[in-house]
Amino acid sequence: MKRDAVPLEVVVVNLERSWERRQQMTALLTPLGLSFSFFQAVDGKAAHHPLFDRADQKLAEIRRGFTLNPGELGCFASHYLLWQRCVQDNRPLLIFEDDVAINDGFLEAYRLASERISRCGLIRFSGHKERAYTLQETIDDQWSIVRFFKGPHGTSCYAVSPKAAARLIATASVWFEPVDCHLDRFWTHGVNSLAIFPYPVRHAADTEEQSEIWQGTKRAPKSRRFRRWRALYRARDDVGRFLANLPYSWRKSF
Repeated sequence: MKRDAVPLEVVVVNLERSWERRQQMTALLTPLGLSFSFFQAVDGKAAHHPLFDRADQKLAEIRRGFTLNPGELGCFASHYLLWQRCVQDNRPLLIFEDDVAINDGFLEAYRLASERISRCGLIRFSGHKERAYTLQETIDDQWSIVRFFKGPHGTSCYAVSPKAAARLIATASVWFEPVDCHLDRFWTHGVNSLAIFPYPVRHAADTEEQSEIWQGTKRAPKSRRFRRWRALYRARDDVGRFLANLPYSWRKSF
């Protein structure tokens, strides 16, 4: 690892009652030889957390067509608290959720991300959706840093710097969407949607079990109310995303 590299502090988000997941993640991470710790996730189904007051459920219905469920509130609060910790400790974090599998080459990806996190701000180690991207940096024959034109969703594993975490916090005073959608909103907070590619971590959709942090259930159909408002907000986001992507549009995309 280069001298100017800042080792990423590895943190696993995990519900206190999910002891089985802690055991699984301990068995997964211990052989890597990296120190790691567990962060007690906010349980959206337990007592009301003060951060939940940031949620504007009417705005969520207007902009997204559905309100935030308890699991989504707990998930947002958990990541928000880790962003605060990242800023307070002035140390970059590699944040895991507890429903992942690790691909070959993870340690090399960890090293490369540690060397680049200060200037990149955010580096995803996984993504939930396939999205078009452009090459930000070709590292070697195996690894690249890519920039997505549209966020790939998911918070299964990503690295974040203190500067980027501060921007994510500053634009999260009101919650109206899940935390991964907020992470994708690069045209709002100015933190580019970057990833180390190919992904060194597989997320819940590719593993046998899904994280209990989100506690998701199948959604009801989108609300039919506020459809015109929703269309206007969507158009505004499309314009914001387009303008943010414009400086990169000349690059070859994949």
